Amino acid sequence: MPAAIVLAGGGPDSRLAPDLPNKAFLVIGGQPLVVRVTDALRSVPSIDRILVVGPPAPLAAALNVSMEIVPEQPTVVDNIAAAAARISGASALAVAADLPLLNRDVVERFLDACTGDASLFYPIVPQSAIEQRYPGARKTYVTVTDGTFAGGSVLLFDPGIIDRVRPLVERIMAGRKKPWLLAQLFGWSMAMKLFAGTLSIADAEARIEEVTGLRGRAIIVDAPELALDIDAERPENVQILRAVLEPGARSES
Repeated sequence: MPAAIVLAGGGPDSRLAPDLPNKAFLVIGGQPLVVRVTDALRSVPSIDRILVVGPPAPLAAALNVSMEIVPEQPTVVDNIAAAAARISGASALAVAADLPLLNRDVVERFLDACTGDASLFYPIVPQSAIEQRYPGARKTYVTVTDGTFAGGSVLLFDPGIIDRVRPLVERIMAGRKKPWLLAQLFGWSMAMKLFAGTLSIADAEARIEEVTGLRGRAIIVDAPELALDIDAERPENVQILRAVLEPGARSES
């Protein structure tokens, strides 16, 4: 049974929540985002423990039930590592705190699909699924031979791999919205395949294993709720999410 790590750190964002510690505390649909996410995870029977990483005092005030709070660290990877260090189980599910549509069904569908011998599992969501369910939503998409996908904001992983993959993950986080930079991290042959439209999911998985010595799997999940997050650079997404969760609210002009 995995433990869940909710990533609720970061600094204030004047475009989204100028008077709040960070966007995890933004209220949508009557609840702070971090509460929506932790409530969704609490409803998943297979998750036996939840750790929330972020500013301790605001989290203690915001959370509606007592939870294990981990003081935030300088970077996202540091936050994951700090929480993972407290977990003795075989797997951990890292979840961004700004996924307002997260729910039990999509979490269970992802976890059920994470089978086989791998150290990490990462969801990718088809562009068609996002656009059909949430017209007008924007995400960064990558086209491979298997289709066109956006990355999700969750990750199932073995806590013991953190130190081995930290440098790579930090570089991936820095370039996560620039697919060509991500391809370069794994060599020019990967970049050329991406540009030529001949890169496959299997190619990427094999290259990650070659670089890190760890087996990772991309899991195709028809679940926009795993990918649609709150991003100040994409105000249309915020409006779409508010319209879903606050149907009586007026759209911003």
